[in-house]
This record gives sequence, structure tokens and C-alpha cells, in this order.
Amino acid sequence: MTRSFVSAVVLSAFMIVSCFSASAQSIIEVTGSATINVVPDRITVEIGMEEYFIPDENNPGDSVLVGIKAVERAVMKTLLGAGVPDSMINVSDMGNYRDRRSTSEFLMAKRLSAVVTNIGQLDNIARRVDRKGITSFNISKIDNSDMGRYNRQGLKSALDAAREKAEFIAANEGLVIVKPVEIVENSSGYNEGSMFSNVAYGGGSGMDGMRRIVRRYSVTVKYQFSDKKSR
Repeated sequence: MTRSFVSAVVLSAFMIVSCFSASAQSIIEVTGSATINVVPDRITVEIGMEEYFIPDENNPGDSVLVGIKAVERAVMKTLLGAGVPDSMINVSDMGNYRDRRSTSEFLMAKRLSAVVTNIGQLDNIARRVDRKGITSFNISKIDNSDMGRYNRQGLKSALDAAREKAEFIAANEGLVIVKPVEIVENSSGYNEGSMFSNVAYGGGSGMDGMRRIVRRYSVTVKYQFSDKKSR
């Protein structure tokens, strides 16, 4: 079961209240907000790989090329050993480039993309992967496979916060809420865009932001109200 949690609803301190008469309707307008925190279970890591040279043990002063296939095999061994299934790994060619240390050599490069299920698995990979031949190690996206349900829960919490606020205002002024007449969603909590594009993975406390998905929701609701005396 996905380890996820939802934070306490944050009632927005910002409040818009307007009472007016239009077409015999009396309206209260309020803003409700909520925040959810969810533990990701889909973390996409991208690893840049390239060929490199090592000293030739048999010919001092010379060097030997470690080909891209060997670099890829080493990275794949680390990922598979950390429990990442082969179906969650994708490798793409990036072509070649001229080695900065030589005017005659071109080195091949590739990019590997893998999906891991938790930060612990990612930490394990970062510790075990051979740094030689690795040009980058980035988190491109964090997500939760049940994010749709959390989005609905966050939106409901924002709506509940708006109604609670409207009822408080109405009661304080001796009014009664009748029904909502207009609801506008202000936030983009349903959007599933990348959360951490091009963030270099370094591990440690600096990666705390990677350990949860934070989504904020906000709605503006207009409620029709009536005077208690008129009921």
C-alpha cells in the first residue's frame, strides 16, 4: 500500500467577503484553501553516461577507452541490483562529441531513465553507482500512482474550508447560508507536471524536498444567504 499522508487542512487567512444585493439575491463570497503532502511512489531519475579513458597498465603513458557499452552495463547492474525492474529502465543514444582533452577522439554518450519507488531505493543507487563515466544524475519527476484520489481529497478540503468560513461569517452576522451559487477553482492542483526538473541529486538533508509531493488547492465560492428573521 502506498505510504501517503495528508496534512491538516490549512485554512487560508486571506478572506474575501462581500455582501450585496443583486436580483434579490444576497451573496457572501469566500476563499477556501487546503494543502496535502503525499509520499511519492514513482521517482524518475535520469543518468547521463559517456565513454572515458583509463591508464593503460600494459603501456605506461598510454590510455585505454572504456566504451559506452561497458559504462551502460555497470549502471544497469547497479539499478537491477537495487531492485529496479528492467521494464522501468529506458536507455537512449545521445550521439558523440569530441573529447576536450583530445582533438582527434570522439566519445559516445547515452542517457538512461529509470523509475524507482522510493527515496531509499534512490539513495542506494546513488551510493553504489560507479561515478566514472557518469556525467549527470538528476531527478526529473516525482509522482504518486494514486495522485488523482489525493487531488480530489485536496479539492474537497478546500471546498469544506470555504463553506466553514462562510457559515462562520453568516452566523456572526445573524444570517443563514442557503446554497452556493458560484464555485471557481483558483489552483492547479490537478496538473501533473514535473515537480523537480533538472535537480541534481546529491542526497542528504538537502533532498528533503524530494521526499514528499506538496499540492495546494484554493477555491472561491459565492453563497446565497438570507436573514434569519425572514425565514
